[in-house]
Amino acid sequence: MKYIYDLKFRDFKKAREFSRSLKLRNKKGWDEWCQKNIHSKPKDIPVVPNLAYKNNGWINFKDWLGY
Repeated sequence: MKYIYDLKFRDFKKAREFSRSLKLRNKKGWDEWCQKNIHSKPKDIPVVPNLAYKNNGWINFKDWLGY
């Protein structure tokens, strides 16, 4: 059985603003934050942003988190 998910993520620049507002210092911090906040994280912010925004603005986690 195949599952198809229609995920609608926030615009890259707005999502990046959100991620930078968390003041995290690295990918490990991002992963930990996502895990701890799985129920309160906005649904339009991807847990794996490097895949979600691969061809739509993604550079690296340093850029994503702004450190």
